[in-house]
Amino acid sequence: MKTRLFLPVFVVLTCTLSHTLRAQTTWNEVFNTFKLEARADIEWNRETVDVNGTSVGDPGYPYGIHGKYFNLILGGNLGNQFSYHFRQRLKADAGTINFFDNTDFLWLNYQITDHFRVRFGKDAMAVGGYEYDAPPIDEYITSAYWDNIYCFQLGASAAYTTQNGQHTFVGQVTQSPYVNSRRATGEAIDWNSGLLSYNIEWMGTLGRHISTLWSTSMIERDKGAYMNLTILGTRYVSTDGKVDIYLDLMHHALATDDWGKNFGMVFRWNYHLNEKLCLFIKSSYEQNKSEVDLASATMIDNLVPANHRYTKVGAGCEYYPTPSVRLHAYVADLNDETISTKTTNMSLTVNMGATWTMDFKKLFKR
Repeated sequence: MKTRLFLPVFVVLTCTLSHTLRAQTTWNEVFNTFKLEARADIEWNRETVDVNGTSVGDPGYPYGIHGKYFNLILGGNLGNQFSYHFRQRLKADAGTINFFDNTDFLWLNYQITDHFRVRFGKDAMAVGGYEYDAPPIDEYITSAYWDNIYCFQLGASAAYTTQNGQHTFVGQVTQSPYVNSRRATGEAIDWNSGLLSYNIEWMGTLGRHISTLWSTSMIERDKGAYMNLTILGTRYVSTDGKVDIYLDLMHHALATDDWGKNFGMVFRWNYHLNEKLCLFIKSSYEQNKSEVDLASATMIDNLVPANHRYTKVGAGCEYYPTPSVRLHAYVADLNDETISTKTTNMSLTVNMGATWTMDFKKLFKR
Protein backbone atom coordinates (compact mmCIF):
# COMPACT_ATOMS: atom_id res chain seq x y z
CA MET A 1 0.00 0.00 0.00
CA LYS A 2 2.78 2.40 0.93
CA THR A 3 4.64 1.65 -2.29
CA ARG A 4 1.54 2.36 -4.39
CA LEU A 5 1.11 5.71 -2.69
CA PHE A 6 4.75 6.77 -2.87
CA LEU A 7 5.54 5.85 -6.49
CA PRO A 8 3.11 8.31 -8.15
CA VAL A 9 4.66 11.22 -6.26
CA PHE A 10 8.16 10.13 -7.20
CA VAL A 11 7.23 9.66 -10.87
CA VAL A 12 5.51 13.04 -11.12
CA LEU A 13 8.38 14.76 -9.33
CA THR A 14 10.98 13.07 -11.56
CA CYS A 15 9.13 13.94 -14.77
CA THR A 16 8.70 17.55 -13.71
CA LEU A 17 12.32 17.91 -12.75
CA SER A 18 13.50 16.20 -15.93
CA HIS A 19 11.56 18.69 -18.07
CA THR A 20 12.99 21.59 -16.09
CA LEU A 21 16.46 20.10 -16.33
CA ARG A 22 16.31 19.98 -20.13
CA ALA A 23 14.95 23.51 -20.32
CA GLN A 24 17.00 25.53 -17.86
CA THR A 25 19.25 23.79 -15.39
CA THR A 26 21.86 21.11 -14.92
CA TRP A 27 21.50 17.80 -13.12
CA ASN A 28 23.67 19.04 -10.24
CA GLU A 29 21.44 22.07 -9.73
CA VAL A 30 18.18 20.12 -9.73
CA PHE A 31 19.55 17.54 -7.28
CA ASN A 32 21.91 19.54 -5.09
CA THR A 33 20.60 17.41 -2.20
CA PHE A 34 20.03 13.68 -2.66
CA LYS A 35 20.44 11.41 0.33
CA LEU A 36 18.99 8.77 2.64
CA GLU A 37 19.36 8.99 6.41
CA ALA A 38 18.50 6.48 9.12
CA ARG A 39 18.61 6.11 12.88
CA ALA A 40 18.19 3.10 15.17
CA ASP A 41 18.22 3.04 19.00
CA ILE A 42 18.70 0.51 21.77
CA GLU A 43 16.72 1.50 24.85
CA TRP A 44 16.22 0.22 28.41
CA ASN A 45 13.73 1.66 30.90
CA ARG A 46 12.91 1.30 34.57
CA GLU A 47 9.29 2.39 34.95
CA THR A 48 7.65 3.12 38.30
CA VAL A 49 4.41 4.73 39.53
CA ASP A 50 4.41 7.11 42.50
CA VAL A 51 1.24 8.22 44.35
CA ASN A 52 1.64 10.95 46.97
CA GLY A 53 5.31 10.15 47.35
CA THR A 54 4.85 6.38 47.66
CA SER A 55 5.81 3.82 45.01
CA VAL A 56 2.91 1.64 43.88
CA GLY A 57 3.29 -1.82 42.37
CA ASP A 58 6.36 -3.50 40.94
CA PRO A 59 8.54 -1.56 38.51
CA GLY A 60 8.60 -2.55 34.85
CA TYR A 61 11.77 -3.04 32.80
CA PRO A 62 10.92 -2.73 29.10
CA TYR A 63 13.83 -2.77 26.64
CA GLY A 64 14.49 -3.37 22.99
CA ILE A 65 15.93 -2.22 19.68
CA HIS A 66 13.87 -0.09 17.33
CA GLY A 67 14.29 1.89 14.14
CA LYS A 68 13.54 5.57 14.74
CA TYR A 69 13.79 7.21 11.32
CA PHE A 70 14.41 6.38 7.68
CA ASN A 71 14.21 9.46 5.46
CA LEU A 72 14.62 10.24 1.77
CA ILE A 73 15.72 13.83 1.13
CA LEU A 74 15.82 15.64 -2.21
CA GLY A 75 16.32 19.31 -2.96
CA GLY A 76 17.58 21.67 -5.62
CA ASN A 77 17.06 24.55 -8.00
CA LEU A 78 14.50 24.55 -10.82
CA GLY A 79 15.66 27.71 -12.57
CA ASN A 80 14.23 31.24 -12.69
CA GLN A 81 14.50 31.62 -8.89
CA PHE A 82 12.43 28.50 -8.21
CA SER A 83 13.65 25.78 -5.84
CA TYR A 84 12.15 22.78 -4.06
CA HIS A 85 12.75 20.61 -1.00
CA PHE A 86 11.39 17.13 -0.30
CA ARG A 87 11.73 14.92 2.78
CA GLN A 88 9.78 11.69 3.03
CA ARG A 89 9.68 9.41 6.06
CA LEU A 90 9.75 5.90 4.65
CA LYS A 91 7.24 4.04 6.83
CA ALA A 92 5.26 0.84 6.53
CA ASP A 93 1.88 2.52 7.05
CA ALA A 94 0.25 4.67 4.39
CA GLY A 95 -0.76 7.58 6.61
CA THR A 96 -4.07 8.39 8.25
CA ILE A 97 -5.05 11.94 7.25
CA ASN A 98 -4.18 12.38 3.58
CA PHE A 99 -1.74 11.43 0.85
CA PHE A 100 1.10 13.56 2.30
CA ASP A 101 0.77 12.34 5.88
CA ASN A 102 4.31 10.89 6.05
CA THR A 103 5.84 13.71 4.00
CA ASP A 104 7.62 16.31 6.13
CA PHE A 105 8.58 18.68 3.32
CA LEU A 106 7.34 19.03 -0.25
CA TRP A 107 7.46 22.74 -1.01
CA LEU A 108 8.09 25.00 -3.96
CA ASN A 109 10.00 28.21 -3.20
CA TYR A 110 10.14 31.34 -5.36
CA GLN A 111 12.93 33.80 -4.49
CA ILE A 112 11.44 37.05 -5.80
CA THR A 113 14.50 39.13 -4.83
CA ASP A 114 17.47 38.68 -2.53
CA HIS A 115 15.22 39.75 0.33
CA PHE A 116 11.71 38.46 -0.54
CA ARG A 117 10.53 34.91 -1.08
CA VAL A 118 7.22 33.06 -1.18
CA ARG A 119 6.66 29.35 -0.57
CA PHE A 120 3.81 26.88 -1.09
CA GLY A 121 3.37 23.24 -0.17
CA LYS A 122 4.10 20.94 2.78
CA ASP A 123 6.37 22.75 5.23
CA ALA A 124 7.08 23.05 8.94
CA MET A 125 4.80 25.53 10.64
CA ALA A 126 6.64 28.84 11.24
CA VAL A 127 6.89 28.27 14.98
CA GLY A 128 9.86 29.29 17.10
CA GLY A 129 12.11 27.29 19.37
CA TYR A 130 15.38 25.44 18.75
CA GLU A 131 14.14 22.02 19.81
CA TYR A 132 11.25 22.43 17.36
CA ASP A 133 13.56 23.72 14.60
CA ALA A 134 16.02 20.80 14.68
CA PRO A 135 15.44 17.81 12.38
CA PRO A 136 13.59 15.10 14.34
CA ILE A 137 16.36 12.61 13.64
CA ASP A 138 18.74 14.80 15.71
CA GLU A 139 16.59 15.06 18.86
CA TYR A 140 16.74 13.21 22.19
CA ILE A 141 14.81 13.56 25.49
CA THR A 142 12.08 15.51 23.72
CA SER A 143 9.43 17.62 25.46
CA ALA A 144 5.76 16.62 25.55
CA TYR A 145 4.99 19.57 23.28
CA TRP A 146 7.51 18.31 20.71
CA ASP A 147 6.08 14.79 20.98
CA ASN A 148 2.49 15.92 20.39
CA ILE A 149 2.48 18.75 17.85
CA TYR A 150 1.88 17.71 14.25
CA CYS A 151 4.04 20.49 12.83
CA PHE A 152 4.37 19.60 9.13
CA GLN A 153 1.37 21.10 7.35
CA LEU A 154 0.23 22.20 3.90
CA GLY A 155 0.18 25.97 3.53
CA ALA A 156 1.78 29.10 2.12
CA SER A 157 4.23 31.64 3.49
CA ALA A 158 6.06 34.83 2.64
CA ALA A 159 9.36 35.98 4.13
CA TYR A 160 11.44 39.14 4.17
CA THR A 161 15.16 39.19 5.01
CA THR A 162 16.76 42.49 5.98
CA GLN A 163 19.52 44.12 3.93
CA ASN A 164 22.25 42.90 6.29
CA GLY A 165 20.87 39.34 6.25
CA GLN A 166 20.64 39.18 10.05
CA HIS A 167 16.85 39.13 10.44
CA THR A 168 14.13 37.22 8.62
CA PHE A 169 10.42 37.75 9.24
CA VAL A 170 7.95 35.06 8.13
CA GLY A 171 4.17 35.21 7.78
CA GLN A 172 2.45 31.90 7.16
CA VAL A 173 -0.99 30.29 6.87
CA THR A 174 -1.22 26.50 7.15
CA GLN A 175 -3.64 23.78 8.05
CA SER A 176 -4.18 23.62 11.78
CA PRO A 177 -2.37 20.78 13.59
CA TYR A 178 -5.79 19.93 15.02
CA VAL A 179 -6.64 18.18 11.74
CA ASN A 180 -4.50 15.36 13.08
CA SER A 181 -6.47 14.95 16.33
CA ARG A 182 -9.91 14.17 17.71
CA ARG A 183 -12.47 16.25 19.52
CA ALA A 184 -13.18 15.43 23.16
CA THR A 185 -16.34 13.70 21.90
CA GLY A 186 -14.15 11.24 19.98
CA GLU A 187 -15.08 12.65 16.57
CA ALA A 188 -12.15 12.82 14.14
CA ILE A 189 -11.19 16.25 12.78
CA ASP A 190 -10.61 15.62 9.07
CA TRP A 191 -8.52 17.55 6.53
CA ASN A 192 -11.61 19.29 5.07
CA SER A 193 -12.72 20.76 8.40
CA GLY A 194 -11.40 24.17 7.28
CA LEU A 195 -9.22 24.71 10.36
CA LEU A 196 -6.19 26.96 9.82
CA SER A 197 -3.17 28.23 11.72
CA TYR A 198 -1.80 31.78 11.38
CA ASN A 199 1.90 32.04 12.25
CA ILE A 200 4.40 34.90 12.52
CA GLU A 201 8.10 34.18 13.18
CA TRP A 202 11.25 36.24 13.68
CA MET A 203 14.60 34.56 13.01
CA GLY A 204 17.31 36.94 14.10
CA THR A 205 21.00 37.36 14.85
CA LEU A 206 21.93 39.70 17.69
CA GLY A 207 25.64 40.42 17.66
CA ARG A 208 28.21 37.65 17.43
CA HIS A 209 26.80 35.21 19.96
CA ILE A 210 23.01 35.33 20.19
CA SER A 211 20.32 34.21 17.74
CA THR A 212 16.55 34.01 18.04
CA LEU A 213 13.62 31.92 16.88
CA TRP A 214 10.60 33.78 18.25
CA SER A 215 7.03 33.28 17.11
CA THR A 216 3.38 33.73 17.92
CA SER A 217 0.52 31.76 16.38
CA MET A 218 -3.26 31.66 16.41
CA ILE A 219 -4.15 28.00 15.91
CA GLU A 220 -7.77 27.19 15.08
CA ARG A 221 -8.84 24.20 17.18
CA ASP A 222 -12.51 24.31 16.12
CA LYS A 223 -14.71 26.74 14.23
CA GLY A 224 -14.41 30.13 15.94
CA ALA A 225 -12.13 28.77 18.72
CA TYR A 226 -8.38 29.37 18.80
CA MET A 227 -5.28 28.53 20.76
CA ASN A 228 -2.54 31.15 21.07
CA LEU A 229 0.93 29.59 20.98
CA THR A 230 3.91 31.87 21.70
CA ILE A 231 7.48 30.54 21.74
CA LEU A 232 10.68 32.46 22.45
CA GLY A 233 13.73 30.45 21.44
CA THR A 234 17.12 32.02 22.17
CA ARG A 235 20.54 30.51 21.45
CA TYR A 236 24.05 31.45 22.58
CA VAL A 237 27.29 30.30 20.90
CA SER A 238 30.68 31.00 22.45
CA THR A 239 33.43 32.77 20.52
CA ASP A 240 35.45 29.58 20.01
CA GLY A 241 32.32 27.56 19.11
CA LYS A 242 32.94 24.96 21.80
CA VAL A 243 29.83 25.86 23.83
CA ASP A 244 26.33 26.44 22.53
CA ILE A 245 23.21 26.80 24.68
CA TYR A 246 19.56 27.32 23.87
CA LEU A 247 16.53 28.11 25.96
CA ASP A 248 12.99 27.77 24.56
CA LEU A 249 10.17 29.41 26.50
CA MET A 250 6.61 28.51 25.46
CA HIS A 251 3.12 29.56 26.44
CA HIS A 252 -0.23 28.37 25.11
CA ALA A 253 -3.71 29.55 25.98
CA LEU A 254 -7.12 28.27 24.92
CA ALA A 255 -9.06 31.35 26.06
CA THR A 256 -8.51 34.90 27.27
CA ASP A 257 -8.77 33.81 30.92
CA ASP A 258 -6.38 30.89 30.38
CA TRP A 259 -3.12 32.87 30.59
CA GLY A 260 -0.33 31.75 32.89
CA LYS A 261 -1.60 28.20 33.39
CA ASN A 262 -0.05 26.41 30.42
CA PHE A 263 3.64 26.97 29.81
CA GLY A 264 6.96 25.22 29.45
CA MET A 265 10.69 25.54 28.92
CA VAL A 266 13.35 23.49 27.15
CA PHE A 267 17.06 23.90 27.86
CA ARG A 268 20.05 22.30 26.15
CA TRP A 269 23.78 22.79 26.75
CA ASN A 270 26.37 21.39 24.32
CA TYR A 271 30.12 21.25 24.87
CA HIS A 272 32.20 20.28 21.84
CA LEU A 273 35.42 18.68 23.06
CA ASN A 274 36.60 18.42 19.47
CA GLU A 275 35.16 17.94 15.99
CA LYS A 276 34.14 14.37 16.79
CA LEU A 277 32.88 14.40 20.40
CA CYS A 278 30.10 16.49 21.97
CA LEU A 279 28.74 16.30 25.52
CA PHE A 280 25.22 17.55 26.22
CA ILE A 281 22.73 18.19 29.01
CA LYS A 282 19.04 18.62 28.26
CA SER A 283 16.03 19.34 30.45
CA SER A 284 12.43 20.45 30.08
CA TYR A 285 9.52 21.44 32.29
CA GLU A 286 5.91 21.76 31.11
CA GLN A 287 2.57 22.12 32.80
CA ASN A 288 -1.06 22.49 31.79
CA LYS A 289 -3.28 23.67 34.65
CA SER A 290 -6.07 24.82 32.38
CA GLU A 291 -9.48 24.81 34.04
CA VAL A 292 -11.42 24.53 30.78
CA ASP A 293 -14.20 21.97 30.51
CA LEU A 294 -12.46 18.89 29.12
CA ALA A 295 -15.80 17.46 27.96
CA SER A 296 -16.34 20.38 25.59
CA ALA A 297 -15.71 19.67 21.93
CA THR A 298 -13.86 22.99 21.49
CA MET A 299 -11.61 22.89 24.56
CA ILE A 300 -8.85 20.54 23.51
CA ASP A 301 -5.15 21.19 24.04
CA ASN A 302 -3.35 18.76 21.76
CA LEU A 303 0.11 20.11 22.67
CA VAL A 304 0.40 19.39 26.41
CA PRO A 305 -2.53 17.47 27.94
CA ALA A 306 -4.54 19.29 30.59
CA ASN A 307 -4.02 18.32 34.24
CA HIS A 308 -0.45 17.16 33.58
CA ARG A 309 3.04 18.27 34.55
CA TYR A 310 6.14 16.95 32.75
CA THR A 311 9.71 17.09 34.04
CA LYS A 312 12.54 15.63 31.99
CA VAL A 313 16.31 15.82 32.49
CA GLY A 314 19.18 13.90 30.98
CA ALA A 315 22.82 13.91 29.91
CA GLY A 316 24.65 12.23 27.09
CA CYS A 317 27.20 12.42 24.31
CA GLU A 318 27.50 12.27 20.54
CA TYR A 319 30.50 10.85 18.69
CA TYR A 320 31.23 11.17 14.96
CA PRO A 321 33.74 8.51 13.82
CA THR A 322 33.14 9.94 10.35
CA PRO A 323 30.97 12.92 9.30
CA SER A 324 28.34 10.54 7.89
CA VAL A 325 27.98 8.45 11.06
CA ARG A 326 26.90 9.60 14.53
CA LEU A 327 26.85 7.45 17.64
CA HIS A 328 24.96 8.63 20.71
CA ALA A 329 24.24 7.61 24.29
CA TYR A 330 22.28 9.24 27.08
CA VAL A 331 20.66 8.66 30.45
CA ALA A 332 17.41 10.48 31.29
CA ASP A 333 14.85 10.75 34.07
CA LEU A 334 11.35 11.30 32.63
CA ASN A 335 8.36 12.18 34.84
CA ASP A 336 4.69 12.57 33.89
CA GLU A 337 2.54 13.78 36.81
CA THR A 338 -1.25 13.85 36.86
CA ILE A 339 -1.74 16.98 38.95
CA SER A 340 -5.18 16.31 40.44
CA THR A 341 -4.34 12.82 41.72
CA LYS A 342 -0.64 13.46 42.48
CA THR A 343 0.23 10.36 40.49
CA THR A 344 3.59 10.35 38.71
CA ASN A 345 4.73 7.91 36.05
CA MET A 346 8.53 7.85 36.23
CA SER A 347 10.98 6.34 33.78
CA LEU A 348 14.74 6.02 34.10
CA THR A 349 15.88 5.64 30.49
CA VAL A 350 19.21 4.47 29.07
CA ASN A 351 19.52 4.92 25.31
CA MET A 352 22.26 4.20 22.77
CA GLY A 353 22.01 4.44 19.03
CA ALA A 354 23.46 5.27 15.65
CA THR A 355 22.51 7.67 12.86
CA TRP A 356 23.99 7.35 9.40
CA THR A 357 23.63 9.32 6.19
CA MET A 358 24.01 7.96 2.65
CA ASP A 359 24.77 11.13 0.67
CA PHE A 360 24.51 10.08 -2.97
CA LYS A 361 25.51 13.52 -4.22
CA LYS A 362 28.89 13.21 -2.52
CA LEU A 363 29.30 9.65 -3.75
CA PHE A 364 28.63 10.73 -7.34
CA LYS A 365 31.23 13.49 -7.03
CA ARG A 366 33.82 10.93 -5.95
